[in-house]
Amino acid sequence: MISYTKYTHDLRFPPLIVVVFIILLLNACSSDNDPTPAENQYLESYTKVADYGAVLLQFGASQQGLSSVASQLKYDIAIYEIEYKTNYLGSEIIASGLIGVPNTNEEVPILSFQHGTIAANSDAPTESAEGVFYASFASLGYISLIPDFIGFGSSSEILHPYYNEDLMASSIIDMIRAAKEFIAENDINSDNRLLLAGYSEGGYATMVTHKAIEEKYESEFDLIASAPASGGYDLVAMKDYMVSQDTYAQPFYLAFVTVVYAGINNWTTLVSDLFNEPYASAIPALFDGNNSGSQINAALTTDVSALLTEDFRLNSNSNSKYEQLNEELLNNSPIDWQPIHPMYMYHGTADITVPFENSQSAYDKLISAGASADKVSFVSLEGANHSTGIAPYIISIIDLFNNLK
Repeated sequence: MISYTKYTHDLRFPPLIVVVFIILLLNACSSDNDPTPAENQYLESYTKVADYGAVLLQFGASQQGLSSVASQLKYDIAIYEIEYKTNYLGSEIIASGLIGVPNTNEEVPILSFQHGTIAANSDAPTESAEGVFYASFASLGYISLIPDFIGFGSSSEILHPYYNEDLMASSIIDMIRAAKEFIAENDINSDNRLLLAGYSEGGYATMVTHKAIEEKYESEFDLIASAPASGGYDLVAMKDYMVSQDTYAQPFYLAFVTVVYAGINNWTTLVSDLFNEPYASAIPALFDGNNSGSQINAALTTDVSALLTEDFRLNSNSNSKYEQLNEELLNNSPIDWQPIHPMYMYHGTADITVPFENSQSAYDKLISAGASADKVSFVSLEGANHSTGIAPYIISIIDLFNNLK
């Protein structure tokens, strides 16, 4: 049985909802491991970790004022933890995630939901109440997939490749492949159509997965649509925004990207080029999987001039020292492609953590790159910030996806 811990980070679902699902978990059932056959290419193993009745799920949603969601929860569900094979920088690794399965004889589509930014392994979907919440989308009539992402769960010994387009997309695609093997192995009814959604970093992960499927695996997946929300898609613009602020409430975002890009590219001086002491020396060790985002923020400072070197703040786009970083940020920004399948972008208009303008800029650049306004939509969540935008986004995509099924 995996353990579920209360989430306190501002990017995840409101704490009261998490409490309800912790209570639900205490009433859940678990069963023995089910080994998978050797012929599976991606699926390594799976374990049933919980069963939930639709009535209990309806109660949990209605208690939080989500009556429109509660009224649509109709299936009892089972939740499984799976391990699957994927690749990280040329090596095969084992990653993990959750699958929610509705108790129905009807054929249902697959919905992969990508979570927001985390830093501690204890906040991974297979370790937390948030994962249970999103896996419960199965009660709506989906086979719900919740990837941990590389760097969490079964691959927690690896540094999560934060905002790396190729690694994030490929690992999510491999989980979808593993899920299809799981579906076949267990005779689960699915029409194999695919929907993608995610919030914050999960919005970025959703967009790059949509892009990778269309560019590389169009014939393999029956993608219906995606709904990425509140992600930092234009990474150069995101960097420029952060360095222009007097204060920034989530300094661990930039530190996370810096540590990841430095490690992947073997840029040994990048952290010290960007961050002042004593922060530069402390940053690498903070991302060991034991510290949450709030704990890392507490070890840094929200004062941008104290956190970042003066040269980086003033000359990040003009000093050749930062040219490789800007190229890496640009190369990992999914803003220059033409979606074939519908993509519904969402962002809160009052968001100053990942600013609303970043999604607006990304949308405009997609259209300028030739994307059709009939395929790419941009939905403003009026008055919502980075935390309060989650609930209206969830409510909206449930209605959207139900109409697309």
